[in-house]
Amino acid sequence: MKNFYLIPNTDKPEAMRFSHLVKKYIDEHGGNAVFPEHRLLNGHTDADDVPADIECLITLGGDGTIIQAARDLVRLGLPIIGINLGTLGFMAEVSTAQYEEALDILLEDRYFIDERMMLRGRLYRNHEMIHENLALNDITLHASGDFRAIRYDLLVNDEYLNRYFADGMVISTPTGSTGYNLSAGGPIVMPSAELITATSVNAHTMLQRSIVLPDDVKVTLKLVERENQTANVYFDGSVFKNLRFGDEIVVEKAAQKVKFIKLAKDSFIEVLRTKLEN
Repeated sequence: MKNFYLIPNTDKPEAMRFSHLVKKYIDEHGGNAVFPEHRLLNGHTDADDVPADIECLITLGGDGTIIQAARDLVRLGLPIIGINLGTLGFMAEVSTAQYEEALDILLEDRYFIDERMMLRGRLYRNHEMIHENLALNDITLHASGDFRAIRYDLLVNDEYLNRYFADGMVISTPTGSTGYNLSAGGPIVMPSAELITATSVNAHTMLQRSIVLPDDVKVTLKLVERENQTANVYFDGSVFKNLRFGDEIVVEKAAQKVKFIKLAKDSFIEVLRTKLEN
């Protein structure tokens, strides 16, 4: 591949400076690198700004930058790779010390493509859909307002499974298993797998276990019992909507997938091993 689109984290001055180094290296080695013409509110990237001949997206920041770019540009179907300018990440795997080697691999087409599933969440109020969005990592229900915990029902394919009294629940993809899901006590899942995990957050019970489900199910969370109960639902920890008593969140595997560029087939295992050693 020769044509690259650079997406720096504009909140980090070092990302802007490093982007110019990356562009210079690509341009001097037979490629072409361009920047976004402008960034949208909260640092989002406009898919309409990406030239038609772009073959690869390169983010410069951390895992958050790559997640946001992947969600913003998923409809383009372009592969994405991240240069990590922060702490060790699971997705933005290229360090600043490795960037020239990584760019050589891209320019010489010696990489692997790793497709990752996404989730689609739909919010319903009085049986009417009020919001719809995608998530690469997770869709999270969390208490808000004066309540420290909320009651909600979990249904799988419209069949009642359990009622929880907890701070919330994380519905996660395999990619997101090392994020909030892991912090809540959920399992680590190989990102190439296709399944859905449901992990309660600080459940008020003696027994708290994650549930691992196949990727073809419909997961529904419904707020119950308290009429003045309020909560928020988050898509990848950023986009959020307010919920109230009786609202439902319906989560399913999305039709869209994100294409991650990998420089080595075992890169996730290497990063996981390093994380576990720290």
